[in-house]
Amino acid sequence: MPEITPDTSANADSTAEPSPTIAVQAGWYPTPDGEQRYWDGSAWTNLLWNGDVMARPALAQTRKRRRALIIAVAGVVVVAGLVVGGLAIKSNINSHNAQVAAAAHAAAVKKKAADAAEVKQEKDDAERAARKAAIPGIQDSVKDMATKDVGTGVIDGPILGVSCSPVGGGSTDDLTEQTTVFQCFVSNKDNADGTQTGYYFNATMNWSTGEYTYGFGKP
Repeated sequence: MPEITPDTSANADSTAEPSPTIAVQAGWYPTPDGEQRYWDGSAWTNLLWNGDVMARPALAQTRKRRRALIIAVAGVVVVAGLVVGGLAIKSNINSHNAQVAAAAHAAAVKKKAADAAEVKQEKDDAERAARKAAIPGIQDSVKDMATKDVGTGVIDGPILGVSCSPVGGGSTDDLTEQTTVFQCFVSNKDNADGTQTGYYFNATMNWSTGEYTYGFGKP
């Protein structure tokens, strides 16, 4: 630190005790390079002054640069986080949209299948109804034949009724069967026990063409 030392000339008593060091007050003091450095009263500081601008300490500048670097790095991290977050959000949105589209497609396919099934059911119901409606026509044709047979003496009359049923446990509801064979019973007498006596006729219906044949006797 700066010291003010008393003058020790050659005439001084060589045995005299050295004068004590006098502390210099804090302040600005010139440096060999023409600037001034600040003395805080006990040690030199890093503060420099060239008469116009006071230079900041190198340590402070280092800290400032370090702080700026930290801020810059933090900014990069924040931007990177925003970018990654934005990509994650976009990915989630794309995934959600894909799920919505897949669900909509599945619903459309399901609805189409349901509509097709409903149309087929309606068509099948109409076909079954048409087959049942054809049975009375077959029975009328068999009755006309039986009546003629009574007239020619082939069978005894009178004709009381005619009923036709699919043979072999068949059913007009089975749409896989394109041909149905019927056994028709023509009654001509009521018995006292509630039964009837009569004759058997047969009929065969081709559902594909809507035509049928019939004749006398069991199928």
